[in-house]
Amino acid sequence: MTRRRALLTRSGAVALAVLALSPVAPAGCPPDKPKAQAPGPVIRLVYRALQPGEPIVVFLETDGTAKSASVTFLGRTVDLRPAPGGRSVFAFLGINLQAKPGSYTMIIKVRKAGGTIETIRKELLVSEKKFPFTKLQLKREYVTPPAAALERIKREAELVALATSVVTPEWLGDGPFVLPHDAPSWSNFGQRRLNNNVLESVHAGLDIRAPFGEKIGAANAGTVVLASDLYLGGKTVIVDHGLGVFSSYGHMSELLVKRGEAVQKGTAIGLCGSTGRSTGPHLHWAVKILDVRVDPEAMLRLPLEK
Repeated sequence: MTRRRALLTRSGAVALAVLALSPVAPAGCPPDKPKAQAPGPVIRLVYRALQPGEPIVVFLETDGTAKSASVTFLGRTVDLRPAPGGRSVFAFLGINLQAKPGSYTMIIKVRKAGGTIETIRKELLVSEKKFPFTKLQLKREYVTPPAAALERIKREAELVALATSVVTPEWLGDGPFVLPHDAPSWSNFGQRRLNNNVLESVHAGLDIRAPFGEKIGAANAGTVVLASDLYLGGKTVIVDHGLGVFSSYGHMSELLVKRGEAVQKGTAIGLCGSTGRSTGPHLHWAVKILDVRVDPEAMLRLPLEK
């Protein structure tokens, strides 16, 4: 499978690049001339952009000959699992915020009946992305925490890492992702920050200007894997959507769910607040794919219809 065709579609105001891998065309056949495809699975890569902080979905449209498949990219290997609708299998990947511009190889292995393995290699060009920069004034204890708080911060970081380390091998989501609140955002994912002229950090989430006390909804269906009051994140909920995809909701004033609880898309999981390291009422919404933070706004554009 070396023939590659890039298709562009639109979802709202954001373009999704859909790349289909199909068999090589006969010699002399114009590349844009319609032609019958040889039997075999078809792979589509769906993404908003190939840049740091962007999610990628790999779809394999099976023809009955593929028994299983896996994809390796940027040092991570995941198995493809049944997609909504049951007509294909899929997997989620993310491009790390620290990824350097350049060409990276994606390797897809399709295991067929009889044990044969078809290997497909695709070079993907990751381009540079410029992120905004800002200065913030925060309470001193949230920039240079006292010694007594350092152990708590360490313990809570380990707790969050543990909660998001287990990959549920099935998709728990229900259709496309939706906003947890309809207030506008600051579009500040990836923002570089200088806090109190001391600490430089990267903002790996999206801040939504929800008013204090308003309900925050789950962006998709899943299982609550953490509902706790964290030193830096404040009152936080993390939802596991399956296949290594997690969404988190921070700085809330009240938690409305508990760990282990199943939630539907739109279920109220908490109330907006300003707990933890925060300069005022808002929702900190973040999405993690495996161990990679991605832009939540890009998740809204992924075609996850049933």
